[in-house]
Amino acid sequence: MTIDLLAEDLKPGDLLELSTERGTQMLRLTLVGRRTHGIKFVGRNHEGQLYSSGMKYGQLARCVRQ
Repeated sequence: MTIDLLAEDLKPGDLLELSTERGTQMLRLTLVGRRTHGIKFVGRNHEGQLYSSGMKYGQLARCVRQ
């Protein structure tokens, strides 16, 4: 099931759907850090590639929950 969460509700282990230049990536989050202006996260896709990005507080993040 795909759900939308606020960026501040993300936590390590979540499966995040992230749009990139190369298309949509599914990332298993390994690190979620709270910063002054938003959330920074790090995750790996199914191929093991590492991605790092961020979102502002209040933005919606699309996650897959099983």
